[in-house]
Amino acid sequence: MNNEILGYYDGKFMLGNHELKSFDIVPNSFLDMQQMEEMNKVKIQLFNIESNTISNDSNVSFEIEHFIKNEAFLLVFGGWIPCTFIKKNTILLADRNVISEIIRRYKNGIKKADEPLDSFDNIFLNNNNIKLDISPFVVEGNEQRIPTYSMIDKEIDNAIKDIKSALPSLEIATYPNGNTYYYQIKDKLKPIIEKRINFLQNIAPKLNKQFSKKTREKAIEIILKSAEETELEKNDIVIILVMLRVLMKGNKTAAQLVLKDSQTYSETNAYNATFDLSTIEMLINLHIFHENNTDYNIALITKDKGLSLFSSLFNNMKVSKRNLGKIQIDAKILYSVFSDNEELLETYQKWLKNE
Repeated sequence: MNNEILGYYDGKFMLGNHELKSFDIVPNSFLDMQQMEEMNKVKIQLFNIESNTISNDSNVSFEIEHFIKNEAFLLVFGGWIPCTFIKKNTILLADRNVISEIIRRYKNGIKKADEPLDSFDNIFLNNNNIKLDISPFVVEGNEQRIPTYSMIDKEIDNAIKDIKSALPSLEIATYPNGNTYYYQIKDKLKPIIEKRINFLQNIAPKLNKQFSKKTREKAIEIILKSAEETELEKNDIVIILVMLRVLMKGNKTAAQLVLKDSQTYSETNAYNATFDLSTIEMLINLHIFHENNTDYNIALITKDKGLSLFSSLFNNMKVSKRNLGKIQIDAKILYSVFSDNEELLETYQKWLKNE
């Protein structure tokens, strides 16, 4: 199939000479994202295809090459997909950097800058039947701290006004209880965000180094002790983040980019890292709700490479437990991203199981 004519044209998704009325796509992995960043190539796997010219039971696999820089990453439950392949009927969570980019880039539905069209434009300048959900933007606030209700109200008003000025036809998701919807998300997140901030401020300065086999062992001991002192749930995503900071091989790893560690680790650093994790949790929770209750697809769009790489580490996600309003997610992380300290992974797994 001809990749050169792949994408949306006149509101239709075309794959070569084939019009795809709908499709499902296999989420790409962490390694796929690395390949895309390094080689400008990405693998695509489509299934459940609805088309007049392709059989419904066909699985289509191919590789596309990006000729322009990626302006955004599209994260989904269990991985990520190229922005070109955003599905119709998608609720698109947008973080602060994406909202800022929309406002910078567009005016009255037209691209302001004299720049080539890219994958970001493919989403926002085509009629893809999406709804923009501004929850991450609103609940994060603009002061690097948990916002008050009045701050949330102001963020909502400003966001809607600016987005409508940039893209008048873009539909912004609304909820029956209005601004209370965002208040409830903030109230739900506040206790865990505060606990995670305390944990990160304590532990992150101790992790601002390159690790050897010997120093990793000591770092893991410090992390597990601090997690117990902070009374975090053992499987909390913030513990996974700092464990990966120690155990992932390479420089400037996904975990390090999200953690943004330093010797003088501020509350602002901790809040930013913690809210990145909360954004991933918003994506997961929204996906699970709509998977069981509506026909909407859920994705998170961000320009944050670190957040994208970190989120894409978690493949083959599935819900393993529901209890008292809490959802436990099982996911696999590729073994190849870890250093050769296999016994430290076993130490962490035993700690999780209270052994």
